[in-house]
Amino acid sequence: MFTSIILGTGRAIGETIIVLMVCGNIVQIPSSLFDPIRTLPANIALEMDFALGDHRSALFVSGLLLMGVNLVLVLLAEAIAEEDIYHY
Repeated sequence: MFTSIILGTGRAIGETIIVLMVCGNIVQIPSSLFDPIRTLPANIALEMDFALGDHRSALFVSGLLLMGVNLVLVLLAEAIAEEDIYHY
């Protein structure tokens, strides 16, 4: 169990940093599909060290938003998988 936690944390950090570098790491609203951006996980990883007060709360809400989106996607995938199982 401990090993899986370590591997999962390493993977999350690695993917966050890779996406951060590929997307451009610019805090702005993009006007084009090809403009650089900063993703929510990268924003949390970069700003959590010095965030205080409302800024810190906003980062936690970003994390909750990501968890909610992930939950919806997992539930959708399970619903599709169950439908396929009972369809045949």
